[in-house]
Amino acid sequence: MKKIFFIFFCITILNSQHLDGIQINIYPEYYFAGVMVEMEAIVEADKKPVSISVILPAEADSVFLVKGIPSPNSEVLPLMIKDGAPFKSVDFEIAEPQFRLFAFYYPFAEGHDRNLQWPVGANVDMKNVHMAVQVPIMAEKFNLTVDVESEEKDQQGISFKIIHLGDIQAHGIETVAVSYLNFTGLTTMENLRTQLEQPQNEVQPQIVEQEKPKRHTLLLWEPLVILGVLFSVISVLYYQNQRNEKRPLESLCPSCEKPVKSNDKFCTNCGEKIQ
Repeated sequence: MKKIFFIFFCITILNSQHLDGIQINIYPEYYFAGVMVEMEAIVEADKKPVSISVILPAEADSVFLVKGIPSPNSEVLPLMIKDGAPFKSVDFEIAEPQFRLFAFYYPFAEGHDRNLQWPVGANVDMKNVHMAVQVPIMAEKFNLTVDVESEEKDQQGISFKIIHLGDIQAHGIETVAVSYLNFTGLTTMENLRTQLEQPQNEVQPQIVEQEKPKRHTLLLWEPLVILGVLFSVISVLYYQNQRNEKRPLESLCPSCEKPVKSNDKFCTNCGEKIQ
């Protein structure tokens, strides 16, 4: 009897830690040629900090964490991505009541076909999981593998497919797959810029005001000052990571022991041949 009570007690403790009110926004080919994903969640736990592990697609190459309520002074923390099969993951501790993750990856092959997947899962229960998938304005034959609850548009007329995934148990994974064609090779922002640069000869139809969407539904409907700062910082960190990965590694010259790059054939200091 005591053993049964102990097991029940342990299960209760484990279930007291979970993520709630989860909003995942997927932006394929929006600002850059790959995919950016933003995940916001509320942390519900009796004791903090809580150790969180979030599942990522195999192509994930950069992930950043913002703890607490976002503000222009929020600290953006790059996270170490853990390799795994078939998915990668990131681990972090959180004592704040909520957090945001920003993930970048490039899942596309050459050609016009665009196929991507986003696995939703964590080491704790995920409750009330919602997702908004941005439809690139140049996309043709856009398709999702899950049921779409509704479709909404932002101020720029960009469509978002709204999905309700419900609850996902700890260590469970719900995968959402997206496919479409992009014959332009451009991002949504590049296409919008091209449209704005074209002469406007036609009379624009009168815009009928509709009911404003909820502020928390899509990322673009939140205060632009706060998000502009966050996106600027995250973009700089992301491209710095990309440059560092592509930068040739340095080693030492066997003769004078001065730093030389891995692609140097001769030492720039003493002229020694580098093998």
